[in-house]
Amino acid sequence: MRAREATEADAELLLGWRNDPRTRQASRSTTVVALDEHLAWLRGVRADPGRLLLVVDHEDEPVGTVRFDRRDGDGWEVSITVAPGHRGRGLAGAVLAEGERTARERLGVRVVLAAVHQDNAASAKLFERAGYVEAAPAVGGFRHLRKTLQ
Repeated sequence: MRAREATEADAELLLGWRNDPRTRQASRSTTVVALDEHLAWLRGVRADPGRLLLVVDHEDEPVGTVRFDRRDGDGWEVSITVAPGHRGRGLAGAVLAEGERTARERLGVRVVLAAVHQDNAASAKLFERAGYVEAAPAVGGFRHLRKTLQ
C-alpha cells in the first residue's frame, strides 16, 4: 500500500466512489454530487493546509481514499472510502493505516477523530480494530471515536 496526494486527475474516480450508493448511505451528506460541484470541492481541499486528501494504491491500482480535516485543538477528523470494486477484500485496515502513517509524516498528525454512522457496523469494527475508542456520546446518528497515533 502506498498513499499519495489526490490530484485533479483523480476527480472522476473519486466522484464515482463518492456517489456510490453504499458510500452515500454512510456519509453525512447522502445526495448525489455533480462533477462541477465535486471539482470545486476537490480544488478547495487541495488548497487548504488544514486538509489532506490521499489516494491509496495497492499493486499500482487505486483502492481507497483517506481524508484528514483539521478540527479544533490538536485533532484531525479522518474519513475513509474503499473503492466499491475492492470492498470485501480485507483492504480497509491497511488503507486506514497507510493514511494515518502518511498524515503523521506529512502533517505531524497525532490525534485522529472518526465519526461513524451508527448503522455502519463494518466501519465501526474497522476503527475499533485500528485502536479507536469512544470519545463522546453519539450525535445525529454518528458515533465519535478517537485515536492517538504513535
